This record gives sequence, structure tokens and C-alpha cells, in this order.
Amino acid sequence: MLFIIVVDVIGIKNFKNPVRFFKEISKIRFFEFLKDNENKKPLRDLVQLEKPKKLIDDRVFIFYATLVLIVSAFVGRYFFYSYDTYLLSDLWIANLNEVLLFDEDIWFNGTVSVEGELAISNLYSKLVDVSPEVGLQSLAILEDILLSLIVFWTIRKITPSRILAPMIAFLTYVFLYTFSPIEIHYLLQNEPVLMALTFAIPCMVYILKPDVINFKKTNFFSSLVICFFSIGLIDLFTLLILIPPFFVIALVFVNKNFLSYKWIALAAYLTGTASVLVTYYFICEFYQNDFLIFLQSSLISVTSFTYMPNLIIPFDELLKYYQYGSLFSIVILPFLIWFKKEQWRPSLVFMLYFNLLVTLSFLKVEWIDSDLLRLALSVFIPICFGITTAVLLRILFPLYKKVIRFKMPIAVAVSLLAFGGIIYSQIKPLSDIKTSDKTPRMVLDAYDKILHEFFPHSYAVVNDNIAQTMSINKHFFINYEDFLFSYLESDSIYHHNRKKPKFFVENPQYVIPKSVLVFVYHDNTETENHFADQNQLEPLLKEHINTLEKRGRTVSLYYESPYVNVYEIVNEPKSSKIDDLIY
Repeated sequence: MLFIIVVDVIGIKNFKNPVRFFKEISKIRFFEFLKDNENKKPLRDLVQLEKPKKLIDDRVFIFYATLVLIVSAFVGRYFFYSYDTYLLSDLWIANLNEVLLFDEDIWFNGTVSVEGELAISNLYSKLVDVSPEVGLQSLAILEDILLSLIVFWTIRKITPSRILAPMIAFLTYVFLYTFSPIEIHYLLQNEPVLMALTFAIPCMVYILKPDVINFKKTNFFSSLVICFFSIGLIDLFTLLILIPPFFVIALVFVNKNFLSYKWIALAAYLTGTASVLVTYYFICEFYQNDFLIFLQSSLISVTSFTYMPNLIIPFDELLKYYQYGSLFSIVILPFLIWFKKEQWRPSLVFMLYFNLLVTLSFLKVEWIDSDLLRLALSVFIPICFGITTAVLLRILFPLYKKVIRFKMPIAVAVSLLAFGGIIYSQIKPLSDIKTSDKTPRMVLDAYDKILHEFFPHSYAVVNDNIAQTMSINKHFFINYEDFLFSYLESDSIYHHNRKKPKFFVENPQYVIPKSVLVFVYHDNTETENHFADQNQLEPLLKEHINTLEKRGRTVSLYYESPYVNVYEIVNEPKSSKIDDLIY
């Protein structure tokens, strides 16, 4: 990735003679440095970002708007961390196990599946230097931030509106929870469909408007092939179910000026899809899996949910209202396209595509998962909101053009008003939704602290069996049963013979870790989670810890919270924590 960034900054042409390029750049930078020093230019002027005088577009606005949008999207999703039930669920543990197996070069573990998104989670955790557990838990927030920016960008590209309509689409996607087919309690669950749409939606925009990106036809073709292949590695439902209907509509309502690009895009789709399916076919042959069964199972998700208590009205009824609302734009857009000769074809394609997806969601087709389709609609509904807003602005343009010089303050004021209305209208419905148990969050926080402070494989963790996956490639694991029934005996034998190395060579089973971290869950009757059954063990665990303390072991409270405490039992002082080993 670093190499690609360097090539992009420097330019491929300059790599033909890199020595001359670097000499020229070094000479230019050196003379600029001397000039600034001789003129005694202040340091703040060297790092200050100034808008070039010749810049007539809105790139500076987009830069600052992007920062605001990223923060808003993060806050909008992080707020629902308190409702999350995905963390430390059976599904989360299974996904984490797959993410950890990538480090051992185990990709399919005998059963072929589409694992591109989990591979990205593994890479993401390494790029930002967080644990795989934190990377997996925060990946959904990253997906939503990317999609919210893509929704904003899409409306800017397919409609004439540059601020208000894109902002309405963004606010709808990030904050309108009671009118969107999402599950509040699994909002932070990573979804391959959403990750795939971060690639698919920009591809759709480039197919409809090839002039947005300055590519030659060969580069256009190769780039789309790579994108479609990537989508296939992340989610086959998006590649095989969501994209084909788009091509059908796009080819029917094609702009004649871009007709050749549409056929190139279709050829790229067929090439990328064929390539990824052939790849999966050979993988299935290698692992002796049935390819058709793999294909059908990849198009059906057992981890998506239709239960949506956050909706204020049933979803099927809500979709009908959305369809009725989209008809307004579908009626107006042809008039603007064919009579006013305005560039609204991409908007019309997206509106028709949305209605086609809604129609597919009502059909009972074996190969079309209605849950995944509804998840995809949660992204396209805000796009439709944005297009409808842009159409309304076009209708009101005769009135709007009289105050065109105040368009920025007006857009900001309307956006803030819409944001306030969205928040106010959802306070009551969201307040009725039950928050999730905080224990898993405390457990993850404790593990993250341990991971950053202790040296790998120098310590052991005592916890419930469900947490064993989080110990892979990090430390030793002891379940509660072994700790309660055998650890005191092992501790006694170890410390009695600790000065006899020959004894441990002959009896390695009595070697215990240099430090042992014991998770003790509190007896909280309101708690409903995987660790609820372990609350009753708190007296027994504390009794064992007191016994060890009486034997002279150093015991300290390492992590404290209202739901779980972690006690550290030190068997070899200054032999486990990274700071102690270094200093």
C-alpha cells in the first residue's frame, strides 16, 4: 500500500528516470528552503494551508465538510454502542476465530466461504495497530463512515445539488434509524453487503457518468474488473444479485455519448464475475466442496435479522410509502431530461433501480435473501431521499435563484433544521429500546489493556470457555474448572520446586505462567450474557485468590469495573509486563 501511494504521488512517468526526478525535486525544495530562510518567513506560513488563487471549484469546502461528516458519522454510530449485542456473541466469536486463523495462513479451514471482509478486518487491525478483537468490533463503524461519505458523494455527482441534497442524504443514512431497515442491537455487526457496496456504488456512478473519472477506455475496463473481482471476494450477493438489475436499467436509459463505456463496463463485469467464480470453483475442488452448494449458501445469510423493533411502522408498509414518494421524482425527471435537456439520467436510473430492488424484496425467490436485500435498501433509501430533495430544489429554482448568493447559509440552516427534526422525532422511539449488557464491553476493554501491557505468552488468563478464542496467539488460557480444581496443587508443587530446574525438565506439566490474570464476574441479577452463569463462581474464585495470597503470592486488582474485576497473581516478579522487562 505504501508503494502504491508513493507511485501515485510521484507519478508513473517520473519512475522512468527516478535519479533525474529526485535530483530536480531536491534542488527545487532546497532553493525554496533557502529563499524562505533569507526572507525570514515565519514557521506558521510554511505549514499553513492556503487556497490557490486560481482554484475556482469547492475542494476546500469539501475538505472541511469531509472532516465534519466523518466526525458526525462516527458519533452517530458510536452512540449505539450501548445497544450492541453483537460483541462476544457466538457469531462474534466465530468471526474472530476466522480473523485470527488468517495469521496462521488458514483461510477456509476445510469449508469454502466468502471471507474477504474478515480478511480486511485482519489487515485493518494491523494497519491501525489495534488488537484483532478491537479491529473486528470497530470495522462496522468504519464501513458506515465510508458509506455515509459515499452517499454524500453520490448525490453530488448524480444531481446538480452540491450541498443541501447531499447533506439530507447523509443525515438520513447516519441518523434516521426509526425509518430504516436496520437492527439497532446489531448495528455494529460487520456486514459483507455494506462493505461490498462501498465498492459497488462508486462503480455505478462511474458507469453512469464516465466523465467523472478521467480514464482511458483500457484503464476504465481494467479498474472495473478489479473492483468487481474485489466485490466478489467480499460478498457474492452484491455481485450476483444487486449489480445485474442495475446494468439492465443503465443500458436502457443510457446517455448516447457514453454508450461505448456502458458496454465496456458490462464486459468488465462479466470478466470480473467469471474470474472470481472460476477462482471459487477451483478452491471448492481443492477442498472437495460442492460448488453449487457453496454458491447458494453465499447468497443466503443466516446472520442478518428481520426483527426491527426500532421501526415506528411495519417495514413492508414503510416501503410502500417510499415507493409512493419515489414516484414523484420518477414523474418529474423525464420532463427535465427530455424536455429541459438537463443531466438527470443518473438520478432516474437510481430511482428506478431502487423501485426494482423493492419489488425483488417482495418476491419469494429461493436465491434472493430478503434480509440482505433489506440491508442493501438501508443504503439506497437515503440516496432516494437525496435525489428527491434535489428534484424539489430544481422545481423551486425560480424562487431559489433570487437568494442564490446565500445558498451556503441557507443550506447549512436547512441541514441543521433537518438534523434537529430527525433527532427530535426519534427520541421517544429510541428511548423505549432496551440497552444491552455492559459486561462484554468491559471484558473487551480489559483484554485490550492486557494485550498492550503484557509480553505475549508470559502470562495466562483465567476465564470462561467462550473467551478462549481471544487467547489464540497471545497467551495461555485456563478455564474456570481447571483453575478451581487443579491450580492450587500446581501452584504448590511449582513454588516448592522452583529452585530445581531438573524437576521441571522431567515434569513440565507443573510449570505455571509468570503471571495469571483471573476474570471475576460480579453477581448481578440484571445481567443477561454469556458470563451470567459464571457470577456464582465469584465467592469460589475469591476464596482461591485469598488462599494464594496467604501462601505469599503477590495479588493485585489489575482491572476494576462494575461488572467484572481482573486480579493479577504474580509468580515471577517483573517477568511478564513489557515495561518491567524493558526498564
